[in-house]
Amino acid sequence: MEIVQRLRAMALLCRQGAAYHPDKSWKLLAEADYWEHLAAAALSKLRRCE
Repeated sequence: MEIVQRLRAMALLCRQGAAYHPDKSWKLLAEADYWEHLAAAALSKLRRCE
């Protein structure tokens, strides 16, 4: 479960960075989507193993 929290934290950092750097927001928001996708996949994998 810790890995899911870490991946979501990375997504949050990207979103925060997008708020502070509007010129790079498109890239940072895309990265946030990527990290959220990884978190969802990891969570799904954890649930299958239970």
